[in-house]
Amino acid sequence: MRSSIAKYAPLAGLLLILGILGVEFNYRLDLGQQPLEPYRIFFELLVAGLVVAVLRSKVGLVTYGMFGPIILAFILVESGLFWGTVLFVNIFLVALCTYLILEPFRLGTAHRIGGLVMVVTIAITTFHVMGDTGVLPDQVDALQVFFPAIVTAWYADRFARELSERGWRAPAVRFTWTLVVIVIAYLIIAQEGVITWLMHTPETWAAVLAANVYLGAQSNMRIKEYLRFSNVYSGSRFSVARGSMWARLHNAKARIRGFFGADTSRIETSTVMAMNRRNRLIKEYNPSHLNPELDKASMKRAFHGTGVPTPDTYALVETPDELERAEEIFESKDEFVIKPDSGYGGEGIIVVTGRTKNGYFETSKGIKTPEQLRSHTRSIIEGQYDPMGLEGVAVIEGLIHPDDHLLSIAGQGVPDIRVIIFKGFPIMAMTRLPTEESDGAANLHMGAVGVGLGVSNGDAQGGYQSTNKWFDEHPDTKVELDGFTIPNWGDVLSTAVKAAEVSRLGYTGVDIVIDEEHGPMVLEINARPGLGIQNSTFDGLLERTSFIETLPDWFDLKPPEEKIDLARRWDRSDWDESGIELSKQWDSPVWKRDANAISDGSDDEDPVEHASRPDGATAPGNEATPGEDKEEVLSEVNQR
Repeated sequence: MRSSIAKYAPLAGLLLILGILGVEFNYRLDLGQQPLEPYRIFFELLVAGLVVAVLRSKVGLVTYGMFGPIILAFILVESGLFWGTVLFVNIFLVALCTYLILEPFRLGTAHRIGGLVMVVTIAITTFHVMGDTGVLPDQVDALQVFFPAIVTAWYADRFARELSERGWRAPAVRFTWTLVVIVIAYLIIAQEGVITWLMHTPETWAAVLAANVYLGAQSNMRIKEYLRFSNVYSGSRFSVARGSMWARLHNAKARIRGFFGADTSRIETSTVMAMNRRNRLIKEYNPSHLNPELDKASMKRAFHGTGVPTPDTYALVETPDELERAEEIFESKDEFVIKPDSGYGGEGIIVVTGRTKNGYFETSKGIKTPEQLRSHTRSIIEGQYDPMGLEGVAVIEGLIHPDDHLLSIAGQGVPDIRVIIFKGFPIMAMTRLPTEESDGAANLHMGAVGVGLGVSNGDAQGGYQSTNKWFDEHPDTKVELDGFTIPNWGDVLSTAVKAAEVSRLGYTGVDIVIDEEHGPMVLEINARPGLGIQNSTFDGLLERTSFIETLPDWFDLKPPEEKIDLARRWDRSDWDESGIELSKQWDSPVWKRDANAISDGSDDEDPVEHASRPDGATAPGNEATPGEDKEEVLSEVNQR
């Protein structure tokens, strides 16, 4: 109760202040005289912010940032839809061409952005002059276009970087949705009646904020995710929508009953883990104070220090003065990997696989000279791949030679395995197999194939590509994707769980490669693992995380190997609730005390074989309880 008051009281106070402020506006101003008309711009931004937030969080449209679309939608109101869009696209193309011209010089982030701003500024001046001389309409001459043009230049920089690192599909989709969101927001705020009504009803301002908070607090599926995870649902789209609506109505009534002290149990709308729900899980189980310690450089230090198998680290280049160390590695090594300590989806990673006769390097990005590798390393430490544009660390590590088992299936690249770990339990896994489309990279968004793996045994379950294609065989090698098993699967799970334990994250994805000589090795830890794994396994993460969350607290204290054994047992039973009930009985402190008492009383008896609970349930090691006896145990448990 106290925690709820501490949570909601500040928001209630803020809404009360806004409500009182709205009443005061209504009382002291003659709103019929439109006293707030000079401030219309602020209400346009307010509505645009709400619209963009809903399109991103509820519809699921992926855009370049949040502030950019809001500002650009407002500018379209000033310049008109047609000429505003023309201006946006032209500035974008100017900045994109400038990036491509400067790219061969491998400028650092500061000088690259500075060059873009310089050229964009000259382009803006040109547009103004053309507007002054009548070549372009007066709308284009509005000075308000200046700042959005800078935002557009930033879009071009992000687009070009993603184009070079991830292929054309991902940035093209993101840019297209950005345009769509800008236009939709413009079409709404361009309706003068909507903005005028909001200005003339100040008592509704608190309601707008409350609606935004309510929508943001809901963890329901985004509209786009119903399509993305369609194969995970059972039944028709209509039955899915009907079930989802019924669940929401039930949960709404539960909240109302809660005010009167009645049952407030909630039910999930589906077994699928949606983005909003995943974000809440991360916020709860991945403390924010750990974020500075989760970059690749910090985790490499932690892995080496705790004995988690990971590729050899040749150097961590943090400053320009340390580039000499990188040059020494380039001279002495023929195989290595250069990667930024932060980045997304394989951005900035160059895999060096050999050296040509003239001393150049064969890499995943084509033939590179030592000077080009040095420039790439410098761009990393200057922050080119840092999300905030800050300084970074270049990690230079040993090249893994993947085991023949997965390599023979993919035919190229370095296949890896991702294991989702929740509270120390491995709950879902897949292997990512490179393809010709992905250019040898094991990244799903670039075209690699994800193959779901059973947690219990490492058996393959068929392939999935992020373009919503499913495969029975690898698209290049034609090897069947549901007829193989990962060798030494227990070692893979043990390595993943140990890495998650070192990271101290409650919910994480661990990427592992099986080296031909050293076995499973950890590539990296993901504090925000993607959700595409659900399409690979044809099952929902939410069902499994909910399963783990219902376990008694003492399960958190179990050693890693026991957690792995339990997870494999539960996976064999399809994460059914009966597995929880049996685990509660057999693993409870009372059960262990009874078993120990029997053991102390007689050295001739096997406590696991003969111990029983007061209700007659025998231990899991007793083979006399399968079949009908197990059903009787579960029936008694449910009755209690």
